[in-house]
Amino acid sequence: MASEEHAVTRLEEYLRSARDRAFVGRAAEMGAFRSALAGDAVFTVLYLHGAGGTGKTTLLRRYAVEAERGRRQVIRVDRFEPGGMIPALLAAIPPAPEGAAGPVVLLDEFEHWQPVEWWLREEFLPGLPVGTVVVLASRTPPGFEWTADPGWNEVLRVHEVGDLSPTEAEMLLDRYAVPRRRQRFLAELAGGNPLALRLAVEAAGTGKDDDEIRLWLAQAVVQEVVGELPSAAHRHALEICAYAETTTEMLLRATVAEGDAVDLFRWLCSLPYAECGANGVRVRPFVRNAVRTELQWRDPLRHEAVLAPLAEGAPLGEPLPRPEFDVAVRDALRAWRRPDLLAGNPLVHSRMVIASEAAAEPVTALRDVLQSTLETLGEDPRQGKQHRALIATYLGGAPTQEAAAERLGLPFSTYRRHLNRGLEVLCSLLWRRESTGLDLI
Repeated sequence: MASEEHAVTRLEEYLRSARDRAFVGRAAEMGAFRSALAGDAVFTVLYLHGAGGTGKTTLLRRYAVEAERGRRQVIRVDRFEPGGMIPALLAAIPPAPEGAAGPVVLLDEFEHWQPVEWWLREEFLPGLPVGTVVVLASRTPPGFEWTADPGWNEVLRVHEVGDLSPTEAEMLLDRYAVPRRRQRFLAELAGGNPLALRLAVEAAGTGKDDDEIRLWLAQAVVQEVVGELPSAAHRHALEICAYAETTTEMLLRATVAEGDAVDLFRWLCSLPYAECGANGVRVRPFVRNAVRTELQWRDPLRHEAVLAPLAEGAPLGEPLPRPEFDVAVRDALRAWRRPDLLAGNPLVHSRMVIASEAAAEPVTALRDVLQSTLETLGEDPRQGKQHRALIATYLGGAPTQEAAAERLGLPFSTYRRHLNRGLEVLCSLLWRRESTGLDLI
């Protein structure tokens, strides 16, 4: 029996050590919790909210370790269980000894606690001892019942747990010993979401090629982050949102036949992995990539059906300003062999693409527009060197710019000069085509 207990302790320590190595960032959230533990506030409630996979459960584990080190009583509930939750919580908190610090209460998946949320807010939490620290982790932000109440407003501290910064994502990939040459690809797929990053690392470690990693990660994100959707109309709205640059109520009314556009738009805005702005709502890149990839694999015909009305001119927001347009051109060239990335390029909604003969297939249309404009550039004798640099770099399959320069037999500095000039001319031609419809130099 003693040896079994010792083995369990060692396994627990091993798991904790492994989790510590995989933990990066979250300085604000950790600082807020440590301040709550060390402070003399009568009561503190930390409310963490964010999309699935952002690391809320991981934070709760870290909080529990910090509290135990401080000799605080920890009550942790990982999920809501209907029926016996109220008596279980009441029994978990014995009377506090005189002068002892209050307990630390950690409740995960708080979005599922609605059946007893009123009881928690109005009866259970107010009855806890002075100095108690409560942490609620949810996919959704707190309701007005929390934020508009003058009493709760005094003790409530709300933190949105978002994606890791590029530097933090790189740090995480370094800790998993991912080669630097592979990090950019994995980071683009995962978009800073910690769960998606770890899943991408796991897939890469099994020897899968890029397409297999992309699909495997997409299926995992759709299952774990997106989850079950309320109806077919909601699924269609999410698919539209994943393909459009930004989604508005007007766009949903034009593209989703079933369902109420007002309700669907409000639902999209409420999603923890969505971002609302002045021009509409968009989902975060890692979800957008996952929804597109999974749909194209699962149902290619539906994938085409979702794209068709967008290409036919459904309203998609304001035209790109020139600087953003030039960036989109460069991104499209880099993604020439990646249809999934081209499908998300803002140029698929541009006037020149929608007006093309292949507009029913936006990715094909975008490629046709780029290739025909490159051909126009190549017909000008003055631009021959620039045209060859562009073709070798983006359409010729050179793995690196150094390799493209070598194929052209040019010193790298000369090659870079031709390439940069070629990009300037190409962007100008495309901008002219977009704004006036004219193709020629």
